Amino acid sequence: MELSAEGKTPDYMALAGIKFKLSLPQFKDNPQLKEQLFQGIKAGNMAPFYKEVCTDLGWNFDQNLFDEMAKENQNRLAKFEEDDSETPVWQDQLDYLCSIGDKEAATTLATTKYEDSTLTTNRRLDAIFALFRIAYFHGCNVKDMGKAINKAHELVDKGGDWRSRNKLKAYEAIYCLAVRDYSQAADLFIDCVSTFESYELVDFGTIIQYCVLACALALERHALQAALRRQGAAVQALRSRFPELRELVESLHECRYADFLKSLAWVETQICVDPVFHPHYQHYVREARIKAYVQLLRAYRSLSLDNIADTFGVTREFVEEEISTFTAAGRLQCRIDAVAGCVVTGAGRGADADRSHLYQATIREGDLLLNRVKKLASVINF
Repeated sequence: MELSAEGKTPDYMALAGIKFKLSLPQFKDNPQLKEQLFQGIKAGNMAPFYKEVCTDLGWNFDQNLFDEMAKENQNRLAKFEEDDSETPVWQDQLDYLCSIGDKEAATTLATTKYEDSTLTTNRRLDAIFALFRIAYFHGCNVKDMGKAINKAHELVDKGGDWRSRNKLKAYEAIYCLAVRDYSQAADLFIDCVSTFESYELVDFGTIIQYCVLACALALERHALQAALRRQGAAVQALRSRFPELRELVESLHECRYADFLKSLAWVETQICVDPVFHPHYQHYVREARIKAYVQLLRAYRSLSLDNIADTFGVTREFVEEEISTFTAAGRLQCRIDAVAGCVVTGAGRGADADRSHLYQATIREGDLLLNRVKKLASVINF
């Protein structure tokens, strides 16, 4: 897909992200964001969304403005009722309800059409995709997004066409990000990037960013490079529009760990204000650092703390504390030799290391099994 061939995402979809930023302490009183959101609401006559914003963000409610916008909404909706054409108008009506932020009315109409078995599978899928967008727009409701994905899979399995299956990949990929399933998200994004057409949900640039972020965490360094090379549009976008993300990927692949941490710090500033990533941004950054440590340490049986600190461009104290934390949590298979001032990994001992990892995994699984047996025994009379 050429970047010049991008479709257009409805303007109102961007307002959800602005509203989310204003809900964060660091942006609560940002005048530019407030004005941007307010003007977007006025331009779209988004009376229901205006009421929601005033309630959620504590804005002063302008009754006259609300009445003016609500009147325009009523006039537009009345035209849908008067339309006597043979072509179904419910989809246009649903799109309009979504565009003014009328969550309740849009959800009711979309649910009704999804449950209407007289409609074609693709029409019902369009209704489900609308339910996903409603949940995504109004607070990124992960639970409702998941319900929509499950319903979409049920219908697609019964006979959805290629277009619907392709759209579902993009929708599900975003849902997977919202539930920290980075591996599944990466697979779905890789599949849908070259054929992406779900512009009603997000723009292509957002899909590229999400794709790179998911792949950076889920794929091994060589698999990551190979996957991105197969996506010409992604490579083009990284070069022209997202140089920071390009540096994140390349620095990890080239083992430039100090540069990787700098890029990761920039990524953190971006994903902490993203509605999908915000609940998980600290988890994402932590997992990315773990991945970098694993990538470095796997090649050595031992490595000095000073060497690791220099490689990552941080202090020895920071490295020692962080590796200790990750090791205690079972995320790094190594130990710190405080006397020698190094990290001992056991890499290169082949079968011994494998047996150690197998032993630890067996202990963990055994504990889980014992806990489940105890719970089962408490409710069963032998």
